[in-house]
Amino acid sequence: TETVIMLRYLGFTLVVVGTVAGLNDPASASITAEEMIQGIIVDVIGDAVESATDEVRRNTWGGYEGVEISVDGAIPDDATDETRRELAQLNHEHDRRIAELADELHRKLEKAEREFAGDAANEDKPEKVEAKWDKLQEKTDAAYAKFEEKMAEENERFAEKRNAILARAH
Repeated sequence: TETVIMLRYLGFTLVVVGTVAGLNDPASASITAEEMIQGIIVDVIGDAVESATDEVRRNTWGGYEGVEISVDGAIPDDATDETRRELAQLNHEHDRRIAELADELHRKLEKAEREFAGDAANEDKPEKVEAKWDKLQEKTDAAYAKFEEKMAEENERFAEKRNAILARAH
């Protein structure tokens, strides 16, 4: 017997017809269940990690992994040394907080990945694996939405503090 497996990749659905190890005949498998599970993880988790990395790059002064970005509201030329020090400290705090948010997201994604891999490896029917896949996507989407919400709150806090420092300087 052959098994039909639907793989979603980059927004497309790929239908694989064949046997899958652990689902039918392991000796004639064209794709293993482990390979299928890993492909799902790369698709779902990889997209979220890539989006988060881009978000961190856009929201930090120094960028992420050495990528430099431009930031609106440069320090005025007539700013005192004290103002420059306060702004530099605020920038550092902001970058640290953004990195913490990214780490928090990565921990949630890794947990979802482990749960999915464990649960999916125990399934013997493609439709059950697909249900686990949907659950992984939901967890990933929820974690990323929370990350975006916290990022927006942090950016708002940063802007308010920065504006207060600049207002005191003038």
